[in-house]
Amino acid sequence: MLHAKVISIKRDNKDVFTLVFDSKISAEPGQFIMIWVPGGKEIPMSLSSTSNPLAITFRTFGETTRTLATLKPGDRIFFRGPYGNSYPKPTGKVAYVGGGTGLASLNSMILKYDGDVFAGARTKDDLFLIRDEYKVATDDGSLGFKGTVVDLFVPHLSEYNYVFVCGPEPMVKSLIDRIDKKAKAKIFFSLERLMKCGVGICDSCSINGIRVCKDGTIFELQEVLKMTEFGVSRRTESGKIEFFANAKR
Repeated sequence: MLHAKVISIKRDNKDVFTLVFDSKISAEPGQFIMIWVPGGKEIPMSLSSTSNPLAITFRTFGETTRTLATLKPGDRIFFRGPYGNSYPKPTGKVAYVGGGTGLASLNSMILKYDGDVFAGARTKDDLFLIRDEYKVATDDGSLGFKGTVVDLFVPHLSEYNYVFVCGPEPMVKSLIDRIDKKAKAKIFFSLERLMKCGVGICDSCSINGIRVCKDGTIFELQEVLKMTEFGVSRRTESGKIEFFANAKR
């Protein structure tokens, strides 16, 4: 396990933080680390910047993330990685589609390759890493387009050569169900699943036997279309299979 010093930590909204840390590891956009702090569990975390210095952007939801949010410059974090594959280098016109905390993973690409960013959240207070030029959707209409980021993006799919998507599984499944599967765009997804080991041993992130941590986390559209369990069921922390609400079985 490696360790690094915290350089800075910034609050992006009421429960989202960006932590910049000093590390010499080499990482590519789309990769993740398994991060740990004393008193918490080891959890996966996408890198929101893979330039030097590195950064993670996270929402507080459990012991580890709540502890991360209290760290100060000079404190240490502990991690393994980076793990997983990376987003491919795009050509032509590029779009990024992020929902939930998906913009954190996409941000590492946005910093390297220009493109149009479509970002969605429940309300304007849930948004983070937003710039003036981004195309924003909020469920309640408190900022930008009223509706989901899927509603906002789908009519524009034909305008792009490369599309990169990250967000909650139901959001990603909704996008896949609604897009033209024969569109010219090359579409890539960073999939989010429960991960315990990060190296393909525990099988907790498996979809149809495909290990998201080891075989991904980045998958091309045609790969995801073959995953009949995607958007339908997943494993809980105890290993029990649960079904997504309103999932078509």
